[in-house]
Amino acid sequence: MTWELDDEERRLALALPAKERYSYFIQVLVDEEEAWGLRNDEGWVLGSDPERGDILPLWPHSAFAEASARGTWDDARPAEIPLDDLLEELLPLLTEDHITIAAFPTPDGDSVLLSPEDLGRDLRAEIELGQSEEGEEGHEHSHEDELE
Repeated sequence: MTWELDDEERRLALALPAKERYSYFIQVLVDEEEAWGLRNDEGWVLGSDPERGDILPLWPHSAFAEASARGTWDDARPAEIPLDDLLEELLPLLTEDHITIAAFPTPDGDSVLLSPEDLGRDLRAEIELGQSEEGEEGHEHSHEDELE
C-alpha cells in the first residue's frame, strides 16, 4: 500500500542532489517495503547507457515513476515491486543479466547508477538499522522527516 505523497514532499524529494535522493530512496523502500518500476506490454522498461548497457530505473513511489513515463516510455505504467521480491528475486536476476540500477531518477534522468549487489547491500543495511531501532518511541513519521 503506497502512502499519500503530497506536492511538497514530491517537490523536496526531486530537488535533492542525487546522492541525498538515493538515501531517501533507500529509507522509503525499507519503510514502505516496496519499490516501483515502469512496465509496458513488453515487460519492465529499461534505459541504456553506452558504457553500462541496460539500466532498470526504480522509484520509491508510483507518482515518481509515473512522472518519468514519457518519451519512449509513454506507454508504460508504474508497477509495484515488493521489497522481498526485489531482494530475493529481481536483484539476483539483474546481477546475472549485468543490468545496472538507476535509483530514483528524476524526469530529466538524473540518478545514482549502481549495481544490483550494491543496492541489495544498502537495502539490507537499512533493514538491519531499522531492526536495531525497533521499539524506540516515535517510529511513525512522514517521509518528509527524511527530507530535512
